[in-house]
Amino acid sequence: MIAPLTYEPRYTEQAASARDRLDDLRRAAFDRGLAALAQDPFPAVSRASDPAGTTRRVRLTKDALVEYAVSLGRLVIIDVTVFDDADVLVPDA
Repeated sequence: MIAPLTYEPRYTEQAASARDRLDDLRRAAFDRGLAALAQDPFPAVSRASDPAGTTRRVRLTKDALVEYAVSLGRLVIIDVTVFDDADVLVPDA
């Protein structure tokens, strides 16, 4: 049996900095999400973020959106946006 291909995660400095600011609970969820993305970088919930489809976006966890590119067996995390419910101007309720 052939082992499934896993894409090697790489980060831009900006993305790594945002990832490193996550608290322990959010970081654990982020790491689980990234492990899943490394197994399948084109999940149905991801979307192309440019017309050519070379970069994609996915809500990795309820708190983190990542923009990434897939190239030569690597998963390059370009940007990490972290959401915090305390930062909402107009709450849903």
